[in-house]
Amino acid sequence: MSEKSGLLPIGNGIYLLKEPIAQNTSHASPDDPNVILVLGWMGAKLAHLHKYTKVYEEMYPHATQVLIQNNPQLFWSTTGTRMKNLIPVAEILESLSTNGETETERPRILVHSFSNGGGLQMCTLGNLLRQRQTRTQTQTPRSTSISAMIIDSAPGGGSLSSLIRAFTLALPNGYAVLRILIKVFIFFLYTLGIVRHRVFGVKPVIDRLKEALLRDDGSKGIKNGGGGGAILPWITSTTPRLYVCSKKDELVPVDEVVQHFEEAKRRGLNVKMDMYDDTPHVAHARRYPERYWGAVRDLWKGAVENAERLVH
Repeated sequence: MSEKSGLLPIGNGIYLLKEPIAQNTSHASPDDPNVILVLGWMGAKLAHLHKYTKVYEEMYPHATQVLIQNNPQLFWSTTGTRMKNLIPVAEILESLSTNGETETERPRILVHSFSNGGGLQMCTLGNLLRQRQTRTQTQTPRSTSISAMIIDSAPGGGSLSSLIRAFTLALPNGYAVLRILIKVFIFFLYTLGIVRHRVFGVKPVIDRLKEALLRDDGSKGIKNGGGGGAILPWITSTTPRLYVCSKKDELVPVDEVVQHFEEAKRRGLNVKMDMYDDTPHVAHARRYPERYWGAVRDLWKGAVENAERLVH
């Protein structure tokens, strides 16, 4: 799959697509993103995520794409393991910065995150980049970058029932015993999380994701190993963010997404929302491709215009 698609494996579930498609370069613009991060939902197959990278190849043919899968086992891994897994992504972003950030060559980064799983990968990547910058003085794209963020089908759905659905949804029929074992394991971890929160004050992971998405200064340093700044180092309050959600999402309740969107707006973040009436979880582009990708184009256009206003 990866060889035929042009996706080069550079890590565990991490793929790089760097070479532009020659026949599609005629419509490319110098304002197009030069880096696109695609962070998949939990358990998403490469074939499903490749449908998004194919569209991006056509829309922004000169962009380097980094595709990050979200294997379920990473959810149970330690923070150190999750960070180690994303080192290849950090190295790509750091090389982008060391190549220079002139006015014409400064990073133009589009982040496309799916579900809570993609959001949690963003948290890990942001913490990794800040940690590496602090320890080794490596450079990462800064808030001077042109950037935008798509938050598809998140954040929310941290209840026990939604977690069970998220981890069992991809299982085929006939795995009854495995389903039971997964449910028992998730119930144990969910209960453990409640105890940690009440006894030690450790917030549930979805709550931490919600907080990270609301922070607006990516340049702040890390605090006690956690993210002290925005979810990614180049994100600021002016970075355009697009929330995509659906009234029929059974994994992430639309009310939770709307609540987070309203809080982001109250804090002065640059946010928009595209709400669908009848699409399942992370299935909006499949059912309404023109609307979905039109919103992505508009988001990036707004990011470029926003950057021009800030410069002048």
